[in-house]
Amino acid sequence: MHLDELERLYNEQAYTEAITKLEIYLQDHPGEVRGWQLLGLSQLENAKATDNNDLVTAMYEAAYEAFSQVLTLDPNHQQARVHRAYMGANVMTDKGDEAIRDCDILIAIGDEELTTKALLYRFQVWVLKNETEKALADMRRNLQVYESLYADDLPQLNVARFQCYTRIGDVYYHTDNRPAALEYYKQAFECTVYNNRLLSTTWFALDMADYDFAAAMLQVMVSSGENSREDMLRLLKHVQQLLADGVRHAALAREFCKGTTEFWQQFYGDDHDEGTLEQISAGKRYIAQYPEEAYFYHYTANAFFNIGSYQEALPWYEKSMAIHPYPFSMVRWYYTSYKVNGQFPEKWPEITHPVPYDWYAAGVIFSEIIQLEKDNLVKQLALPLKRFLYKQAFDIYHAYWYENKGTSYAGHPHHFAMCCNNYGIALYEGGIYVEAAHVHTVGYNMSPFWEQLESRADAYHSMGKLAEAIDDRQTILENFTDALPLTYYVSIHERMIDDLCSLERHAEALDLYEKILSEYNSWIARDMEDLEEYDRQTITYNIDRIKTGRAFIRTNSADDLYERILALETHLVEKPDDSDAYFNLMYLYFDNAQYEHCIGAINNRISIGGISQLPVISQMKIYYFRGKAALKLGRYKAALADMQRTLDIMATGDTNDNSPNYRFGVYAFMAEAWLGEKEYDECISYAMQCVNIYAANNWAWDTEASSIRYTMALAFEGKGDTASCKKLIDLIVLNDPGYQPAAEKKNQLRGGGIFSFFRKKK
Repeated sequence: MHLDELERLYNEQAYTEAITKLEIYLQDHPGEVRGWQLLGLSQLENAKATDNNDLVTAMYEAAYEAFSQVLTLDPNHQQARVHRAYMGANVMTDKGDEAIRDCDILIAIGDEELTTKALLYRFQVWVLKNETEKALADMRRNLQVYESLYADDLPQLNVARFQCYTRIGDVYYHTDNRPAALEYYKQAFECTVYNNRLLSTTWFALDMADYDFAAAMLQVMVSSGENSREDMLRLLKHVQQLLADGVRHAALAREFCKGTTEFWQQFYGDDHDEGTLEQISAGKRYIAQYPEEAYFYHYTANAFFNIGSYQEALPWYEKSMAIHPYPFSMVRWYYTSYKVNGQFPEKWPEITHPVPYDWYAAGVIFSEIIQLEKDNLVKQLALPLKRFLYKQAFDIYHAYWYENKGTSYAGHPHHFAMCCNNYGIALYEGGIYVEAAHVHTVGYNMSPFWEQLESRADAYHSMGKLAEAIDDRQTILENFTDALPLTYYVSIHERMIDDLCSLERHAEALDLYEKILSEYNSWIARDMEDLEEYDRQTITYNIDRIKTGRAFIRTNSADDLYERILALETHLVEKPDDSDAYFNLMYLYFDNAQYEHCIGAINNRISIGGISQLPVISQMKIYYFRGKAALKLGRYKAALADMQRTLDIMATGDTNDNSPNYRFGVYAFMAEAWLGEKEYDECISYAMQCVNIYAANNWAWDTEASSIRYTMALAFEGKGDTASCKKLIDLIVLNDPGYQPAAEKKNQLRGGGIFSFFRKKK
């Protein structure tokens, strides 16, 4: 078997098969370096995945021998030497001396990355040999190498520093030099504040009575939520006891109070009223002890805020803000001011705060508070503050990860990614779509999760980048289905089908349509029964939207339009009150010249109700299409009434709803309807409005320009103003010679026949 095939087995993690075939191969090719290296790697990976201790030992021995064989054949083979040094330092304690020799050779090569690995492995051997000074010297040297290796990558450098300082601290700790250990743990913490040693190090700091250090770590643990609730509660209870026993330390008391907000019931009980009184009492007690610490005023204010006593909360927030305006205090003060005074303050304080998570958390808190407001105007007024809070966090995170600035308080990649998602959503809510997509991209690159892609897809969709939105949602379906709530799984299909139709990628849309409906019938309908009522209704709504969306999925079938109509009519047998189905049938019936059916579908949609809750553009379409269908049937008065209703609705909308294109369409049909009613002046008036729209927007002459002038010409003819009629017909023929109605009318106006010339001469 060729070595490429054996390497493929290794890459596919078929280690046992690879080992068996490599051993056979190497019997015939004992000098093949690559084969021995592959055998060593396969044995090493197999050992890591094996639980049987006896087998593990044998596998490690075999791997070590394979790497040794590589080095016998090629003493300069660096990767074999690295793997052998690793094994001698970590899993084969009897190979320590060989590991040191391997590390010496690797260090002598002069490659910085190799040197850091070799120094680490040699450090581990020195520790096992109780050669403390040699171990410390190697780790300090490693620090120097990392400073050079990661000079332009602060996040990576800080992770490396953390590992070095922690290892040095551990050496001192295990040699009973606890003060030195504590100092190195402090340095490690400053390099990576979010780390897996926080809990044990906090207990150590408390034991050493270093309350500043303990408080700093407790702050991070309370906010990160990465320790078990049992561990955190035990730690907070211990801090509570220290404070009760007379420890006076403002920062430790502050972080304890923050912790109690996460464990409110455990500290204040199940009776909400009594617990609130106890929190207020605790806050005032700490204020008396530490009057210069702003957080305790905030803590007291929160107790009033949480029961809706905004009038009582506001003075406490104002005192907290006056001493030190924390971001989380600022947002509650801002909202409380609105509840007390009936309006938001004109501005929020100009403050600096170095911890990005606090800014991000303040944004989350404010978003949750505002979400409960029923007044949409209040929600709109709150948007700038939401964006400000998230931007403050984003800028600090971004500077750390992309500009090598700041501290490791910005070093949590998932926090950064979550901030990006929330900031992007806040930008999206404000219509700032391009920046929202950029922020979501930054967040997804930091920590890929499906919510980030879904939010970016929304931004892309609103930017008109439908293909990009489809790609993002396709990525979600391909890579994140296991983590995707069922409601989103269905809604993503609905949105993708809609965008595929808009891009006229109908074959893909039809495949997705058939796939999701098949899945709905085979398992989604069953699985959704275990969900909450709201989620079940959401899924049902989206499935109905998918079914009614069949109206816009065109196929190459000769009966395409009929098939789409039949799909919606069949759906209406099951769901006779589905307003979207009637709305979409409106289009199909009109396209199929079934004008009576079109009017019937619209009347059914109107009878269901809720028209005023629809977007303005949808309200306009309902009456616009009914008017067009009436016009096709010669019901001119009905057509005029519906077109006027369309104009009235249009007037309530924004500039998009009142676009020149929309107004032209309505005026043109009104002109045609007035022509049918033989009200020629009204017809000419509306036709002139269409002509003026063309002129105002500098639109090029096209078929619609010809059509509206032709309608006007017929109105002049109806009035008996043949001269004006002829002028318009000549103008149309001059600008659009292919417009057949005008050409025929021109011929008709001449009188036609061989003797027409002579008649004109009389």
